[in-house]
Amino acid sequence: MALRYVPPAVRAATTARRTVLAAAALVATVWLARLTPLPDALSVVAWPALAAAFLLDTALYNELGVAVGDAGFWALAVVGCYVEAVAVVAVADWIRSRVGSPF
Repeated sequence: MALRYVPPAVRAATTARRTVLAAAALVATVWLARLTPLPDALSVVAWPALAAAFLLDTALYNELGVAVGDAGFWALAVVGCYVEAVAVVAVADWIRSRVGSPF
């Protein structure tokens, strides 16, 4: 089944500069929470991306027998951070178009 209609806000958000900046902020937050003594609660904003990475990692292992390992999990988490950033920017743009922006 092919995806036939992609909302314009999502299409525009996939290449927006705001998306790249939001994804970089999410990845930096996960990196800081993982590698520094800061509390893990710092990564709460990236939990959807981490949950998607964990789900995909588990599905790959259970269904296909592919073990991605630690590095593969964090690569999946970076992709999840980008997808989360696309969703956040698309929703923000949609809300801005409905409410109006003073900027």
